[in-house]
This record gives sequence, C-alpha cells and structure tokens, in this order.
Amino acid sequence: MSKKEKTVYQCSNCQDTFIAWMGQCPSCKSWNSFEEKTGIKTKGTTSSHKDPVSITAEEAQPVKRVHTRIEEFDRLLGGGFVPGSVTLLGGEPGIGKSTLLLEIASCGKNILYISGEESNQQIIDRAHRIDAMHPNLYLLQETAIENILSAIRKTKPELVMIDSIQTVSTDSEKMFAGSVTQIRGAASLFVEIARELSIPIILTGHITKDGQIAGPKVMEHAVDVVLYFETQNYGQYRFIRSVKNRYGSTGEIAVFEMTPEGLKEVSADKSLIHLDDIGGNGSILFPQLDGTRVLPVEVQVLVTPASFANGRRIGENIDISRIHMIAAILEKFMGFSMSQSDIFVRIQGGTYMRDPAADLALLIATASSYLNKPVPPKLSAAGELSLTGIIRNPSHLDLRKKTIHALGIKKIIWGGEKNINKSTSEDPFYNNIKECLKAILT
Repeated sequence: MSKKEKTVYQCSNCQDTFIAWMGQCPSCKSWNSFEEKTGIKTKGTTSSHKDPVSITAEEAQPVKRVHTRIEEFDRLLGGGFVPGSVTLLGGEPGIGKSTLLLEIASCGKNILYISGEESNQQIIDRAHRIDAMHPNLYLLQETAIENILSAIRKTKPELVMIDSIQTVSTDSEKMFAGSVTQIRGAASLFVEIARELSIPIILTGHITKDGQIAGPKVMEHAVDVVLYFETQNYGQYRFIRSVKNRYGSTGEIAVFEMTPEGLKEVSADKSLIHLDDIGGNGSILFPQLDGTRVLPVEVQVLVTPASFANGRRIGENIDISRIHMIAAILEKFMGFSMSQSDIFVRIQGGTYMRDPAADLALLIATASSYLNKPVPPKLSAAGELSLTGIIRNPSHLDLRKKTIHALGIKKIIWGGEKNINKSTSEDPFYNNIKECLKAILT
C-alpha cells in the first residue's frame, strides 16, 4: 500500500499522537499540550525483505572498547565505552558531572567536549584545577544540534561529550531547549550519528525534583547506558550507579571522593567509615553488597520508651517498613515490647540500605539497644530474616568475607546453615534468633 502523509496532534508532554486536537491529553492529563504535526508518513501494511538467520550462523566479533583509564568507571561500563554507544549520565546540579567528564577527557584520547552551559574559559579553569589539561581535548561552546553534528562529522573524535542534553535544541522542533520534545529529538539524532560514525557519545542530564532525568522514558529508552550520580547530604563521596547497560551488568556501583583536585577513585579495599568506632549499644558493622562491590556500613539503632501510645519509627538511609518488620519479629519471637518503644535507625556509610542481608545486623543492633547490652567491637553480621523467625544465608558470603577480612574485621556472624551455604568459613552460623542473640549479647 502506498505511503501517505497525515496531519496528527502530538502531546508535547508524553509524545502520544491523536488524529484530532483536544484540550486535555487523555494519556497524561496535561492541558493545552497538543501540537500539530504534518508530514508523518504511515503505511497500511509492512513487510520484511530479510530472511531470519540462526543465532549461531555468525560468530560474535570482539568489541574494542574505549578505555577511560579510570578503573572504577570502566568497570561500571563493563570495560569501557563501546563504539557507537550513547551513555546518559544523570545527577543533581553541582554533584560533579562536568568534573567527571573532564577526568575522563584526560585519558589521552581524541575527545570533543561540547558545552551548552559553561564557556570555554570556565572549562579551562576547571581543567587547570583538576589537572585535566590535554592537547587532544577540543572544546566547542554550542547549543544548536545542527552545528554540533557538523562538528562531530568534521573532527571524527574518539569520544564525544555533550554537557548537557537539556541545553541542546534543534530547529526541526519548535520548542524551547529542555522541553520533552527537544530532548527526544536531540537524543534520537545523537543516537543516529553515534551508530553512523561508530563513535561513543556521553550525555549529561539534570534530574528533576522527584529524582528522575527530565524526559526519563524517552531518554532511557533511546540510549544504551544510563548512569545515575548519587550522594549523601553534605558527604564528600559520590556514587555512580548503573541502572541500564546493554553492554554490561546493571546494578553496579562506582565510588569516588570529591576533593579540591577533582574526583578521586575509591578502591574496594578502602572503607568509607571509621571501623574502630563501631560497636557498643546498638552499633554493628554490615558488609552491604552493591552490584559486585561490598561497601561496609555501620548500622546504628536507638530504642527508647515511647512518649505516646504507639512507638515511632524513624530511619535515615533505610526504608521504614524494614524497621517495622524487625520490631514485629522481636516482639513476636523474643517478647520485647517494641510497640511501646521508639526506634531510631541510622545507616552510616554513604549508601542507602537496599541489601536484604542487612536483616540480621538490624536485628542485633535493635536488640542490643533495647536490652542495653553492648555489641562486641568490630563485629560484623549478615543474614536474611524469615517472617517465621528463621535466619537464612546471605548471598555472596565468600565475597563479603574477603572484603571484611581485608579491612581487618575478623569477627563475623552469619545467618543460616553452614552446610547449605557450602562455605569454607569458620565463622559461627545461626538460623535461630534466640540462639544468635544469646551468643552475642551475653
């Protein structure tokens, strides 16, 4: 069937299209967001001119990645940038995205740095401060995507950096820079030129108030890799988390320290907290697994008599529902009056408590504070709690143990059965809550 042009109306907020104009978008409920679009071609039928082939018909070709010489960042990407890929780096303003780009740019490759937010002089000043000056780094202050694409084709660099995607605009979309329509159009053009020239491109993007990159569905769908910058309030550490990676594993995390000289890698054999201070009433060490990296964190719990009829549950860097669960388990199986107690929990170490194996450490710290019995110094614990009162094995036990021992922590309590885990560890294992607390808090 022959192609024909149609006039449709597209919502600038959610990008859905309709054949008639409406005051309110039925999809996203936004008002007066429709724009008239012409020249959109449609087909009555589609056909494929290629025959399917077996997956074993052709051998996979090894990919030659572009290495940044920053081990933590290369590991996060799965070994470096893949030629033709597009990476999105998101984070709050001022968290260190531009600084990281300059750190990467000092790797010695032929790099084109395109800035729509800062002048060339501002970038040069920062490069001097963090010692990132390199003759193969080329700067271009530009926001028009047509000029940017022309510069990329002319210079053909080994890596392109766009800082940021919200400042780029294209004449084909008559919307202001930073709008969903502009971001969507710019992202698709960058993906096309990356594939065409087999050049990796990294885009930076600011997150919105709810913690998402502006135009999240459009951006995350279009690009190959999505990385998020995270940090604790007033902390010097920066965590970059991989939430999408077509060329590596997701859930990985890289740790950096923000210094006056720029971002510095934090290796896996370094702790982000002072281990000598851990122990006492309501304090215990937990080896949290984040991706394939173990980050030791301190679990601090304070239990006090409730000032009101029902106890309060307040947590920092932890989901409140986990505190409720631990309190219910202690009240059910240990007879503690947790419903008449206020419980305050703080996770010290820079990261949010996501690991389910933290249940045992939370249980021990809560019981310690409630009974006013101190936990032995430099004690670490890991295990998952069942709602039936059984302690189960943590995942990746040997990896946690190796990291903790390298930091000088020798006292480790594990949940579950040793023979089920098939571990060579000589540390004590407990699958019963009463036995575990009796052995530690006596």
